[in-house]
Amino acid sequence: MSVLVAAGLCMACSGSDDGSSPGGGGASSGGTSSGGTSSGGTSSGGTSSGGSAGASGAGGSAGSGGASGSGGAAGSGGGACVDTCAAPGGGITWDCKKRFFYGPNYAWEVFAGDFGGISAWGQKGVSAQPAVHAANLADIRSHGGSVIRWWMFPDFRGDGVQFDGNESPTGLGGTAVADIEKALELAAQAGVYLQLTLFSFDNFSPSGTNSGIYIPGMAPMIQSASKRKALIDNVVRKVAQTVAASPYADRVVSWDVINEPEWAMTGTDSYGDPAFESNSGLQPVSFSEMETFVKEATTALHAESSALVTVGGAAVKWSKAWTKSGLDFYTFHIYDWVDTYWPYSTPASQYGLDKPIVMGEMPFTGLNGTPYGTIVDSLYANGYAGAMPWQYAEVNASGLTSMKGFADKHSCETSYEQTPQILYPAAAPAASKPVIPSLRRCVVVDGIPSC
Repeated sequence: MSVLVAAGLCMACSGSDDGSSPGGGGASSGGTSSGGTSSGGTSSGGTSSGGSAGASGAGGSAGSGGASGSGGAAGSGGGACVDTCAAPGGGITWDCKKRFFYGPNYAWEVFAGDFGGISAWGQKGVSAQPAVHAANLADIRSHGGSVIRWWMFPDFRGDGVQFDGNESPTGLGGTAVADIEKALELAAQAGVYLQLTLFSFDNFSPSGTNSGIYIPGMAPMIQSASKRKALIDNVVRKVAQTVAASPYADRVVSWDVINEPEWAMTGTDSYGDPAFESNSGLQPVSFSEMETFVKEATTALHAESSALVTVGGAAVKWSKAWTKSGLDFYTFHIYDWVDTYWPYSTPASQYGLDKPIVMGEMPFTGLNGTPYGTIVDSLYANGYAGAMPWQYAEVNASGLTSMKGFADKHSCETSYEQTPQILYPAAAPAASKPVIPSLRRCVVVDGIPSC
């Protein structure tokens, strides 16, 4: 990344954004909700940005990205650059390229262990098994994925975050730093970019022991000003600083502060959304407490990194929740229950948001009988800024073929990498990967997954 790129001085990027928007978030007519994941399950987020005035890269903080043309989130970019194939509707701008944010949720090889390892269980981080991740990233790239959503600390079972005796975070541990560095290097080798998801609602299980590992819960860290500061200073900032120090720092397009925080919240926001419906078994916090954390984390990420920032919202049902948090674009997830009340075919502009919308999770298998290809075509045509199917660990060859089919039709508009995709041949066949059970496939009763 050049000095101009790092400084976010792309002031001449061409291409406009129609200001996709999720919004309203009217009450669900069926009282349905959820589809989150358990502490080993699934979930994840997306991105979006741009609105009528164009969001600034990282909230206007130093080195965080300049203003984009007439829309789209502005990421890092070079001076006097020209985008020859800007996404025609919604898009996310990075390195002077406005693209439909496209690629799968990875979302992990080792849940909560890819960044730090889990030594007690003999599970390794990225740096200790680079060949596995290199093959996976190459396979994703060969099937049209340009951006990959990768989870970091969805709970604290791993060695990646260290704590003192009061369960206050003291810093990164295990192989976390080496794993971050290796992940960026492997992304560059494969020609892909990353959205790193720092935390998840899974973190809000109460503190307890799982198979010999004591796992601190995150709720007390959010509710205590001193512990929250420790989490941000000793974990969030340290992760961002590690990325910024890498020669491959530009591979991180965006940060997803937390995956589906709505499932770990109570009460309502003050912006007109329906009440939040916390999952049973979690230790929820109030919306105000979660919003404070998201704002502070976003400020820290903008200060330490040029990457954009979003939150992996559980559904457009709560479309307004994070509109005052300083994000660069909005991310929402869509599954069958969401599609029933907020159909995928709804134009992004109808939601009335001020920044682009990325559908950060959606099934590879389609929605309510509608195939994947039809859905992503509709999102592209209706002003959304991206689509990220869930998830690589569960997909079969047919799902990857569907993902590639859309990318082949929009090969330039979906790719931040200038090198032709053909240079990244398929590696590990996805069909051979083990299936990880997902609560997404369970029945949802009164907003709670029941398997």
